[in-house]
Amino acid sequence: MTRTLWTFGWLLPVLLGACATDHSKAPAAAGKVTPQMRSGSNELRTYQLLEWIAPDDHNLIVNAVDRSLYRARFKRQCTGLRTVDTLAFIVETPPLPEKTEGVVLPNGTRCVFTSLTKLDTGPDK
Repeated sequence: MTRTLWTFGWLLPVLLGACATDHSKAPAAAGKVTPQMRSGSNELRTYQLLEWIAPDDHNLIVNAVDRSLYRARFKRQCTGLRTVDTLAFIVETPPLPEKTEGVVLPNGTRCVFTSLTKLDTGPDK
């Protein structure tokens, strides 16, 4: 009887804590995940993108088919971004560069943008 009381003595607070904890996950970026695509590939054009480059694991520069440049910054470091040769993009329908929400690395890591800014490339010619 004492062992049973002792077991419930430590188990009850754990169970109550588990019930009181909010188990909801942070919402993942909604939208369609494209296939993995290389920068400059013909498949990338389907999503209104020409190419991309990752100068580091915090930023992604994307060139749209209309030659507009966008800088995407990530909520957290997107570890491995600089070393991959393909990316999948999280896009809305219809696909527009300014509506891209993040990327998925080949290993399945999702990196969500904290901002997506159109870069000023100077006067149009």
